[in-house]
Amino acid sequence: MTAPLRLYFAEVVEADPEPQPPTVFVRTLSVPPGAPWDQARVARLEAQAGAPLPLNDVFYRLFRLDGWRPGHAARYAACYVRAEEAGAAFQAKVEVGGRTLQVRFLSAKARNRRALRLGAAAVATAVLAFLAGGAVTSALSLRAEVADRLAVVERMAAVDAHAAQGRARANAQARLLDAEGVRGRSLTSVLSDLAWASSAKMPGATIEAVHWDRGALAVEVRGEGAPFAGSERALVKQPKPLRPGVRLWTSPPAGRPGQDGRP
Repeated sequence: MTAPLRLYFAEVVEADPEPQPPTVFVRTLSVPPGAPWDQARVARLEAQAGAPLPLNDVFYRLFRLDGWRPGHAARYAACYVRAEEAGAAFQAKVEVGGRTLQVRFLSAKARNRRALRLGAAAVATAVLAFLAGGAVTSALSLRAEVADRLAVVERMAAVDAHAAQGRARANAQARLLDAEGVRGRSLTSVLSDLAWASSAKMPGATIEAVHWDRGALAVEVRGEGAPFAGSERALVKQPKPLRPGVRLWTSPPAGRPGQDGRP
């Protein structure tokens, strides 16, 4: 006996198509020469300014396309995706200048967590910077105080050194003048004697020697004539010749009375 034929009607349900990955928009950027971190900052600003949508409606990733070289511009690729299409994490391949880049976008939750971490890090950095700023300010204040004290000490040391140098010069001059028989006279007054003798010398006078005897200027002159002209300083001719044809003339320091005896 043959079994009856039974017909069954099956409902055909079309499977939902697989969701298409979000569309990635790509644009290239050229950044002027500079330090790597400066070029990255400029590229980030240009990527934000040139976004195809407002920054609240788009996410982007930035990639450097070449290595850094001093004095050379840099090339970057900015990859954008609509925020409403990038709720879940996804990867995409894009072609840029003959190169294939693997771009990975985080999910919305991952991006939020990352933003929170970056915000917390920024707050912590600000707090540390504030604390460090206070410490730096205190250190700078202490350093300035120490520098001021050192400056005062250095000025005092410079004054002492200058005074010591002056005393050393005075002692050296005194020894030199003592060696020349000019005890009690200053180097300035001795030089004044020499300047006067040079300017007041008679044209025909023959001076063989100049020295000082007990502070008075002593000049050995050949002949009987006076060696100097003028009357601003006393000039005394010693009665006896030093040697045949040579007379000794003396003149006290300027401002002192003349001498009429032997030097």
